[in-house]
Amino acid sequence: MEFPAYVPAAVRAHIATLIEGDEWEPHGWATSLANAESELAGIEGAIETRTRRGEVEYLDSLRKQRADAVKHRDMLAGNVDCLQRLAHDSRMCEAFAVLTREFTKDEQWRGFIYAAWAARMDYGPFRERLKRAAELRDEIAKTSKTLAQLLRQASGVGISNWPAEFFSIPELLRRTDNHEMQGHDLYMWQALRPHVLGDPPRGDIPEGERPHEDGHSASASVIVVREIIEAGNKPETDPAEQGRATLRYAWGKSPPLSALLDTVAEAARGFKPSEYGMIGAAIESRQRSIKTEYLRAFGNLLTDVHHMTLTTAVMQAMATVANVAINLPDDVDVTYDDVRKALARLGGDPLENSEKK
Repeated sequence: MEFPAYVPAAVRAHIATLIEGDEWEPHGWATSLANAESELAGIEGAIETRTRRGEVEYLDSLRKQRADAVKHRDMLAGNVDCLQRLAHDSRMCEAFAVLTREFTKDEQWRGFIYAAWAARMDYGPFRERLKRAAELRDEIAKTSKTLAQLLRQASGVGISNWPAEFFSIPELLRRTDNHEMQGHDLYMWQALRPHVLGDPPRGDIPEGERPHEDGHSASASVIVVREIIEAGNKPETDPAEQGRATLRYAWGKSPPLSALLDTVAEAARGFKPSEYGMIGAAIESRQRSIKTEYLRAFGNLLTDVHHMTLTTAVMQAMATVANVAINLPDDVDVTYDDVRKALARLGGDPLENSEKK
């Protein structure tokens, strides 16, 4: 890969590795892009063939595959184009000249170029994800509070045969199997559940007092009290049975389901969805701005990942590189002042903190 003479050797090597790969990572971005182009061409061919044969039932699925493939191809092409600009755009000469007075190690050059490239991305989906999370948080808080109130009202109606699962966490757990992850932990939970709840071995439970497996719902508190009394009257209590009795007693003192739902509602009300790292830095403000998002992500990567000091020279170079990386229209320019203001609004004062590193 050819480079202009002003590109530092460390930058040349790093960009070439990212695009073309090396002996340690032979699959570079150019190869990924070529594979994506090939996959897209295959889908286009399949659409053409199905259309010609009149097999319209396949077209909806193929068109969706094509849309996904185009999005993936465009993302890869954008990555490669950005790296090519960082290597060949004449504006980079000024940035490299400024940074030559700052950087003394190859790892600084690699970190700077990697951050400049990696910070260039679409942060819109992450903003939408936070918005959706906030909507769900509010619904969870509202629904949990409503259900907690309904359960309390039910307990005061005077009906004695409400399902025990409405109020008792142990009973709810006895009735609930774990079918998550296609039942991956189903049998493990079924085996561990009696130990978690302190249930006696099945043969030790009188026929009329066995929990829900045989359809009966004996009072957990009566069983606990009777078993604790009986255990205390035994001259020599089995340690295993003592442990089970302690667990059953503890579960008998656990809060009702309605109280747990109150806790869920309270946790939801106090929850603020957020992102971390460069994404969190980029979308920290409510207002969307490609320029500001990029600069914040760029600054976060430099300080938090590559541990660089954001000196005046580095920020001047960031302004130049930002214009090259995000490739804004000619009438939109990123200035040093834009960089300084964008980074000053990050959590804390990154400019002040970076000086202490």
